[in-house]
Amino acid sequence: MTIAETALGATDLSTLADIIDEAGRLAMGFFEDQHARTVTVKSPLDYVSDADHAVEQFIRDRLMIEFPGVPVIGEELGGNPSRRYWSVDPIDGTANFLSGLPFWAISIGLVEDGVPVAGSVHAPALRISASGSAGQGLCSTGLSAKSAPARPNCFAVGRNSAWTSRDRCATEDRVTSEGYNIVGYGSCALSLMLVAAGRLGGYIERSVSGMWDCAGGAALCKAAGVKVRLDVEPGGAVDVEARLTPLFEPTV
Repeated sequence: MTIAETALGATDLSTLADIIDEAGRLAMGFFEDQHARTVTVKSPLDYVSDADHAVEQFIRDRLMIEFPGVPVIGEELGGNPSRRYWSVDPIDGTANFLSGLPFWAISIGLVEDGVPVAGSVHAPALRISASGSAGQGLCSTGLSAKSAPARPNCFAVGRNSAWTSRDRCATEDRVTSEGYNIVGYGSCALSLMLVAAGRLGGYIERSVSGMWDCAGGAALCKAAGVKVRLDVEPGGAVDVEARLTPLFEPTV
């Protein structure tokens, strides 16, 4: 799948950055009051809390005001897809969030004809964020230019119950054969943002639960000129790969 160009302008990206920044402040209020959280289990090892719902509702309300006529599809509150829509993950890395760990992110991506074309990802507890599109480039905060290595030593590999350990381990073997150290943050959006920012050599995860996990981050990678591939499975899950070096050939 090739990431397409977008007509989203600099002013629109600034508005998007403001929305996700406000959402981050809201999320941090929930994050810093863990004992008040209401948590349910959607499926084994897949959690959702009152924070997820509140942050998604806030983002939905703001997007509908600032970008009227563009529908929103969120991980928690759903929605109806169209040719052009916003894909929202209010807290990607909920298990980390509920454990008091800082490795979680808010993700907003604009999807056109099934392809992410613009987006913003914010990791409030880490104080890093980025927004961008293919036409406008990448703008990030919280990471200094001097901290970017010539070649990252780390490569992130995701994991989920739908991706078999056998296939994941084979992928990790391919990555380590290139001289990378494998890391895992438990958040697809956060990992893709770090690839776009040049801090990770790449990110791979098969059978990610939906476009909301990867739309914002994939758009950031395209904005930064990073190679990215998204393959949507029949049930809606997504195979994600982003790399600073050439993409792996798909395995049969």
